[in-house]
Amino acid sequence: MEQTPRSQAPYWRLFHGRGRACPVPARPAGAIENAAAFSCSRITAVRIRAGDHKGRPYGRFIRVFQWVADLFHPIPVIWVALLAASAHAAELHIGNGGEPLTLDPHRYNLNLEEKILADLFEGLTAHDADGRVVPGAAKSWNVSEDGLTWTFQLRENARWSDGVSVTASDFVFSFRRLLDPATAASLAYFLYAIDGAASVNAGEKPLEELAVRAHGTHVLEIRLLEPFPFFAERLIYPTGYPVPKHVVEELGDDWVKPGNMVTNGAFVLSEWQPQGFVRAEKNPHFRDAANVRLDAVTYYPTADRNAAYNRYRNGELDIIGDFPPGEIGWLKREMADHIHLSPLLSIMYLVFNVTEPPFDDPRVRRALALAIDREILTGRVLESGEVPSASFVPPMVANYSSAVAPRGVDQEAARRLLAEAGYGNDTPLRVTLRYIAGADSKKVQVAIAAMWKAIGVETALHHAELNAHFAELRQGNFEVAQAGWFGENNPEHYLELLMSTTGDVNYGRFADAEVDARMAQAKRTAGLGRRLALLRQAEAAALVLDPVVPLYAVTIRSLVSPRVTGWRTNARNVHPARYLDIRANQ
Repeated sequence: MEQTPRSQAPYWRLFHGRGRACPVPARPAGAIENAAAFSCSRITAVRIRAGDHKGRPYGRFIRVFQWVADLFHPIPVIWVALLAASAHAAELHIGNGGEPLTLDPHRYNLNLEEKILADLFEGLTAHDADGRVVPGAAKSWNVSEDGLTWTFQLRENARWSDGVSVTASDFVFSFRRLLDPATAASLAYFLYAIDGAASVNAGEKPLEELAVRAHGTHVLEIRLLEPFPFFAERLIYPTGYPVPKHVVEELGDDWVKPGNMVTNGAFVLSEWQPQGFVRAEKNPHFRDAANVRLDAVTYYPTADRNAAYNRYRNGELDIIGDFPPGEIGWLKREMADHIHLSPLLSIMYLVFNVTEPPFDDPRVRRALALAIDREILTGRVLESGEVPSASFVPPMVANYSSAVAPRGVDQEAARRLLAEAGYGNDTPLRVTLRYIAGADSKKVQVAIAAMWKAIGVETALHHAELNAHFAELRQGNFEVAQAGWFGENNPEHYLELLMSTTGDVNYGRFADAEVDARMAQAKRTAGLGRRLALLRQAEAAALVLDPVVPLYAVTIRSLVSPRVTGWRTNARNVHPARYLDIRANQ
């Protein structure tokens, strides 16, 4: 276990009675050490973690309380408890996986950024506590018979955090900003369903031709290019969030800085210490502020899973989204009420850069794919409940059954394909496999490298932190790389990554006319059954060319303090802070 820095090391304040000190009970290894009180007759020991007050509004009170405690050590137990309770503030401390590159919702790329942004902003639709899509800034909407015109009724009580009303014009401004080529939003294609969006984003049409219109203050009309039955779900992402026109136009890119940022969600940014934390405080102007229980939420960039686990065990964090899989046995025995395991709507995969030799040769891609045993990766390497998947669409997606037939491992066929492509014992294929830094990722890629070695392939492994890894992928600076995609309960969300028009999140720059045509036909189809059938055809047409190698759907391993209330496990792994609370230490 990582050694705790002295400045954060726990200590005990002992209050004496009857001329003796109360013995502190021995704590089992790994016990969660939150502030607590123990009584010994009329004798009380109150433990306060020295790091607890950092960045919290009640830190000064804690220091005064410690001084008073030393001065008046015979204080009765009940008053100690009352003083400790009064120091509680409803602030949640969350390990968030890494450092955000931006908190501009139209320029985000990473899931860890999305988690923060979802607490700061509210789109037309939102997630509820169970991860379902529900009305957000819009209280209702209706869809025309042809599926092309969506009309949203906005909430009259919606306000920005500076008290200014949120209007339909704010959404018009925001959608235009997202699709403005000058914004350089890599996820702008999320809203290409809107009529004119792709052309505007390509600089071929002016912003005013985007088919988003305000009808008065609280009615927003969006016309789609083609029917898109999943549009309400697509609007939950930060790409669909409004930004405050009156602030963005005044401050430019500086609008996202603490003290400048104005938001319409349950919280507003108050502090951002790079590589330290992002802190957000309750937004008193939020439309449902009366039902938001937390006063603040702080997100920590916990890229090191082991360090995050230690911080959770030390009581510094209330929630972490991952922990070392080797600890699961002990946790199930000793801290079972902290563990939350849930399959995630996700796919982890390898992607080939098909624009560069030798990965422009489908025989090479197929050979490498045939050598990988998904069952070994999930059952013997990870051992955490991940679900192997030959489909690029996660197996959990509702109402979709993939037409991709799972292939068995076939080393002989793989060697034959490599030989046809010109590789053998004297001229081995040499590959650089990039992956995200982390113990699990490393184990998986080492196993894949061993599987490739069995067919005569020499693999060099290269790891980078999450942000740097995906920056390289978006720029096409790789040969073969680990990638992953999370989120929606619809197959298009995943299959769009294989369209030539998608942009730089089609990391491998894969382009195939048949796949594009099937996807385009599906997007023109209003009937859900026929649409899904066309999507199955598109997936099958793509995967026969092996631009990617689907591996498995992720299982989320979270640790959540039993003091946290409102946490509900769901397949999207979304847990808006507006629905959470944290009880004071007892």
